[in-house]
Amino acid sequence: MAQYPKFVIHLILLNTAGLLTAPYSHADLPLTIESLTTDKGRFKLDTTVSYFNQNSSNLLSQGSTNIDLGDGRSITIPNMPTEGKVNTDNLIATLGLRYGITEDWEVGVKANALTLEQRLEHNGKVTTQSDDRFQDILLTTQYQLTKNHNSLPDSLVFTELSVYDNTQGLKSDYLTSALVGSTIYTVNDPIALSLTGTYQYNGNRDFKESIGKVDIGDVFSLNGSVGFAVNPDITLNTGVGWRMVKGDKFDNSDISSAKYTETSLNVGLAYALNERSNLTANLRTAVSGDSGSTLSLGMTTKLGKLPPPISEQYRKHKQQTQ
Repeated sequence: MAQYPKFVIHLILLNTAGLLTAPYSHADLPLTIESLTTDKGRFKLDTTVSYFNQNSSNLLSQGSTNIDLGDGRSITIPNMPTEGKVNTDNLIATLGLRYGITEDWEVGVKANALTLEQRLEHNGKVTTQSDDRFQDILLTTQYQLTKNHNSLPDSLVFTELSVYDNTQGLKSDYLTSALVGSTIYTVNDPIALSLTGTYQYNGNRDFKESIGKVDIGDVFSLNGSVGFAVNPDITLNTGVGWRMVKGDKFDNSDISSAKYTETSLNVGLAYALNERSNLTANLRTAVSGDSGSTLSLGMTTKLGKLPPPISEQYRKHKQQTQ
């Protein structure tokens, strides 16, 4: 590979990145370094479809399953509280819109919808449970702390607030969860390294069909990744993730689920479809634990006037540093 200036390699990675959230304003780095920053005064449209599959043959306790959508983001679905073999298929669609208020600060909104089917086999009998619903609406914000610093890596902080949640089995409610996180990343031709940490608070929820409440467990996660720019159009990514999920607690009951930890392997790629749109594909599969696997396909589209080309951005950066 030709040896380009570091700034040019950084811009190549930015402009070949796409969006993969799983339901969120940005996703697994370094595939989506560019998606982490929306240009000032411009919009970005994010669309993602994620397929989750899980097979369990253990005793499933009352409570919920936390689906990992990358970078600490997750969606909650209820367990089938029974003993037997349970196979779960879940298709999650995400639509988001972001706006750059300044060069370093952006705000956005996104929504998730899902279709779910669970099949239980126990004592020679098969039971099927299905559900289709609009899941939630979230407000997002993000701020770039450091960028192109002489000695520090690039870094940013981000938050997400669930303004409406319609999880199956629970009463619809507002302001039910909040997520805060930070990402640091650095580029060294042609490699990009990143580390993301998040903490998601989940509040108490009322059951829909019965009296009582459940305190859904909070989630802490760490995700590290390595990206390789094959060429200006393709970026490959691999990494590992670690999560700690607190157990669910039930109001006026001795029933509770235990805290658990798990690790995952993440692989993916990004492809620059054209100057305006980029595609991504990412697979997260459990290495330890029983969290299943998630395959996500995403696209991010720049709306309105396009930013200057890489060559112009490089000349501007060079003039500013002279």
